[in-house]
Amino acid sequence: MLIPFSKYHGTGNDFIMIDNRELKLELSQNQIAQLCNRRFGIGADGLILLQMEERTVRMVYFNSDGAPSSMCGNGGRCFVDFAQNLNVLRDEGEFLAVDGMHPFKMTDSLVSLKMGNVSSIEAIGDAVYMDTGSPHYVTMVDEVLDIDIISDARKVRYNERFSAKGTNVNFVEMMDGVTHIRTYERGVEDETLSCGTGATAAAIAMHHLGNVSETDIPVKVLGGKVSVSFKPEADGSYTDIWLTGPTAHVFDGKIALPE
Repeated sequence: MLIPFSKYHGTGNDFIMIDNRELKLELSQNQIAQLCNRRFGIGADGLILLQMEERTVRMVYFNSDGAPSSMCGNGGRCFVDFAQNLNVLRDEGEFLAVDGMHPFKMTDSLVSLKMGNVSSIEAIGDAVYMDTGSPHYVTMVDEVLDIDIISDARKVRYNERFSAKGTNVNFVEMMDGVTHIRTYERGVEDETLSCGTGATAAAIAMHHLGNVSETDIPVKVLGGKVSVSFKPEADGSYTDIWLTGPTAHVFDGKIALPE
């Protein structure tokens, strides 16, 4: 059985997109992991199913290890582009994800996605921890482009507190007035070229720590640039959070399902 798919990326964060509106496709964790494998499959940071719940468009996201996951910001932006190409969504609207409804806007080649509110930010030593749809640990470093991110991140991701459920780990540095970030993603268990919820966490962390005063922050990821805007509230929470960046339709294909 050949399954049609599309490949998309948002600043290098890449996804396998499958139209599952007829709900005929049921994938096992092992099958998803094999499809995402970069040597033996299509290759991707995650796999996304487009489904319908009555009249509501739903995004179902899996990490590259095949496990269902929390919200993916870049995946959500690519999902909008994919769904619009299928004439399922328009230039503006909303869709359902694991953490609720997400409004979006498409302008030229950019997709803006409204993220969930950040209700609390926890200090962990010099770092901060928050949930931007997925859990993120954010720490400031020097020479962010030169650090051994895999080794440093795994010390956090697999420590006593986070080992069971995992956390994404972000390293951030302000260079030439721009927030630069590198992210290690749980579920991928490696560095990715971009992480939407991570860029969101980094921008909010920079504001929370007093490193920036702006509320519309450009973020440089390894795969390009995104921007994050938000509204800081008096109680320390953040609302009206929007993640904006480019998306790209890479190619379409068909593949036999792994056993």
